Amino acid sequence: MQDNKRKILRGLLIIFAAFIFIKLIMSFKKDTSINELTESKRLVSTEIVKLEKNIISVPVYGKLFSLKEINIVAEANGIFYGNKFKTGMKFSKGDTLGYIKYDEIESNLNSQKSNLLNQASKIVSEIKFDFPDSYQSWFNFMNKINFNDPLPKLPEIKNKKLKNYLSGKNFFNSYFTAKSTEDRLNKHLIISEFNGTLSQVTIKSGTAVIFGQKIGKFHNPNKLEFESNTSIKNTLLLKKNMQTLISSDEFAGERNGYVSRINKTLDPSSQNMSVFIETNDDDLYNGMYVYGNIIVGEEDNTYKIKRNLITENNVFIVVGNKLLSTEINIIQIFEDYAIIKGLKNNDRVLNETIKGSYSGMEVKFNK
Repeated sequence: MQDNKRKILRGLLIIFAAFIFIKLIMSFKKDTSINELTESKRLVSTEIVKLEKNIISVPVYGKLFSLKEINIVAEANGIFYGNKFKTGMKFSKGDTLGYIKYDEIESNLNSQKSNLLNQASKIVSEIKFDFPDSYQSWFNFMNKINFNDPLPKLPEIKNKKLKNYLSGKNFFNSYFTAKSTEDRLNKHLIISEFNGTLSQVTIKSGTAVIFGQKIGKFHNPNKLEFESNTSIKNTLLLKKNMQTLISSDEFAGERNGYVSRINKTLDPSSQNMSVFIETNDDDLYNGMYVYGNIIVGEEDNTYKIKRNLITENNVFIVVGNKLLSTEINIIQIFEDYAIIKGLKNNDRVLNETIKGSYSGMEVKFNK
């Protein structure tokens, strides 16, 4: 009987001890689980704010084209000659690019100049005595008539009697006949109007051409411009002559340009305006695609931040161990980043996007 009681008591003690042990284990697991939940704060990437002076600029892009580009068109019929009339050839202002055969016209002009010079020498002798005040100007005029230079401009005639005298001698008719022939001859000469390069040639020397035929294209490769669309907000920041830093995938670094003009007419389809950038840099070429930034100015106490970290003019900073949504002022937005105001030096700003983040969310970060 006593043995049975002892067995029962021992069994109860074992059961009780097992119950206490299980309770202790459960209690330990519960405490551990609570601690794990307490300590499971999100590890985030942050950055310490350092306010600085940032350049405010307007991005631009476009295709360069020559500001000085003309089509070369034949102004007479005949055979074209021009040994240097080839694509890529450079010419200075006043150079002859080529000519359309003009032998007959030149012969007529020389004959008319000879006749005019003969008339002028006789007239000047008479002017010396009858109109002495006009003698020197007419003497100088006569000396400038030669076969190799253009006809000189007629002296100013203030004396009505002198004008009638010259008209009676048929001098004006001789002069303007020669002038007309000279103008015809000039149409056979293709003269460079400015320093430039032949960018296109459609004929070879010795080819027959007709009046109005396009025979080439001439441009100044050092005076270039491109047009870029800009938003209304950005256009209102711009002024003529603002410096522009130009870049291209074709070269390293930046090249200089400036705002040459601004078109504030709104494009109804894109709701944009346009700005024109001019440059004369030797590393830039007609037809090249470029991009760059118009320098508007500088703004103090600003911070450059990733664009995707801004939500409705707010960014997250970390205060203590919690996120705090802070309102900021956006100065300018670019493709990947923005320049903002509203933060203070040494603020710890969130440097990554966190799905479901909210003000008051507990976080931890590496110091």
